[in-house]
Amino acid sequence: MKPIRKKLLKKPMARPVLNRILPVFAAAITISTLNAPYAALAQSDGLYLAYPRNEKVTINSSASFIIGKSSPQSGLKINDQPVKMSKEGFFAHVIKLNRGKNNFALTDGAGKNPLGAIEINRPQIPNSITEKEWKLLPLAPTQSMGLTPGDLLILKAKATPGGNVSVLLKNRVINLSPANLVRSTRSKKSKPTPQVNWGQAVAYGKVFQNLPGSAPDLYVGFYKIQPTDNFDKIKPVFVLKKDSRVLKVKSNAEVSLVRQPILAQTTVRDAVVRVSPDAARLTPLERGVRLLVDGWQGDNFRCLYGKNKHVWIKNRELAFEEGAPAVSGPVPSSHVKTVNLSRSVYGDAIVIPLEQPLPYEVMHTVGKPNKLTLRLYGAVADTDWVSQQYRQAFEGEGTNTNNSPRDGLVESVDWKQVEDDVYELNINLKGRRQWGHTVSYDQNRLLLHIKDPPVLTGTGRSLAGLKICVDPGHGGKEPGAMGCSGIREAEVNLAISLKLKALLEKAGAQVFITRTDDRTLGLHERVDLARSHNADILVSVHNNSLPDGRDPWKEHGTSVYFYNKQASELSRSVNDALVAGLRFPNIGSRYQNLALTRPTQMLAILCEVGFMINPEEYAQLIQDSVQEKAAKAILEGLSNYLLGPAG
Repeated sequence: MKPIRKKLLKKPMARPVLNRILPVFAAAITISTLNAPYAALAQSDGLYLAYPRNEKVTINSSASFIIGKSSPQSGLKINDQPVKMSKEGFFAHVIKLNRGKNNFALTDGAGKNPLGAIEINRPQIPNSITEKEWKLLPLAPTQSMGLTPGDLLILKAKATPGGNVSVLLKNRVINLSPANLVRSTRSKKSKPTPQVNWGQAVAYGKVFQNLPGSAPDLYVGFYKIQPTDNFDKIKPVFVLKKDSRVLKVKSNAEVSLVRQPILAQTTVRDAVVRVSPDAARLTPLERGVRLLVDGWQGDNFRCLYGKNKHVWIKNRELAFEEGAPAVSGPVPSSHVKTVNLSRSVYGDAIVIPLEQPLPYEVMHTVGKPNKLTLRLYGAVADTDWVSQQYRQAFEGEGTNTNNSPRDGLVESVDWKQVEDDVYELNINLKGRRQWGHTVSYDQNRLLLHIKDPPVLTGTGRSLAGLKICVDPGHGGKEPGAMGCSGIREAEVNLAISLKLKALLEKAGAQVFITRTDDRTLGLHERVDLARSHNADILVSVHNNSLPDGRDPWKEHGTSVYFYNKQASELSRSVNDALVAGLRFPNIGSRYQNLALTRPTQMLAILCEVGFMINPEEYAQLIQDSVQEKAAKAILEGLSNYLLGPAG
């Protein structure tokens, strides 16, 4: 808004318009809590722009939107198009963007009084190299990497069309193919057809054409690393030949051959494990787990779980063992001789003595069957004893009175050797639900804790005995989405959360809240608070927005997210209650990989109550009565899950 103010000051005729804009802007930036009145925002005739925030911005999308507040009496036009708005004057106007500069003039509804201007630049598609140009630009690899024999090294370059491009790797020569000639021929009679769309991309669930599908200046290929290769920080040299001309360009990325795996250990709790560099997550690892590292890409180490499974961990979360890689040590492996079932203050505890800490994965199956599956990599079965002692698992934990076998959660345990170096333990659980689990090591004993369900001690709809963490999303330097009139998502989240806290406490629950004011909190800080209090449930309260290219009038409503299957039923229950209570469109209960839904120690869900950038939902979300409805609906969803539907 500041640049628009500056522009208007230069025009004397715009001074009255400026006087209408500033009060709204000032009111928007001085509101600190949602207890403050909204009358100034709702009744002002001024123009406020929530998005885009500046008069000159760059947006790389085929469409976007202009969001804000204007006078519902005088109306608003953008490039002479009437703008749809709520009765309060909140608007979200979808705009199409061409490549290059896009100018938007904002006027009143009659199109006479100028209110401001916005310039949005959509970047041009990078120009292809033409046949008249003499260029060679290496594209892949972009990061230094360590590879083992059998790995594929992907090679790409942009270069003058019609030439021959190859790559020199020490004494190896790899010829690249023009990308637009990559085709598939099914038979001699069939016509070859293109099979690769080089310009296609995916974002926020949408597939779109980001670059041309055919790229005459793109050359691609790969090389399979051979046992006879001897690469040590070799930089690939890309070579372009056409007619009698030759051009050579050396890549900045280095390629090395890893002949001997390197022994490493995880150095942090909950080391992040991924299926490939910076891609989907797997079960995090406890500190001190031993691993074989047999490659790297940039700052990601490739770790060998088993003969047929690799994972990736950031190098900052691993440390080479003393002497590695110059010397070798014992391979991460162990026999599994005994599985002990015990009790702890958390619940049941599966205790597996090992010769050393090994990598692991845990998978949920809820309903029927109801089980946890633990996979140990590098483990070999020699299991001849499964004990169900149901005694205190760890000294110094305090007295646990639930010591009889029938008080436990585990119905039975069975094991199998699924591969030569993969041991699988199935823990079959009573009932149809799970309430949480965590994995840790006590020296060389692997401990799989299984959480007890909360014991509700009240009567009727009381939640006495429940421990719940309420997390108002965002706050401080992370304001979240900006509403049409400038109220931040963080403020709405906090208002709903404080009301939810009061309702939960009235119902008898013990409530922990991550913040009660406008402060910055890290995502892990929020999760750690819930863990430290051994919460049964974590509910993170948010309100939604959209990326560029979407329509806030068409895509809006209520949704609740989960990551672990154990929380899926709770997510559906809360989502159904919110939809019934607020009557916003039902986006549904959905899986999503979010920091606040990933914890396994408790049931964790994230509620997106409504949309800050949908004018009609936003107009309701900033009302105290609607915030109260949202809090009551979340409480009802929790109660329905814990106690069954009322009545």
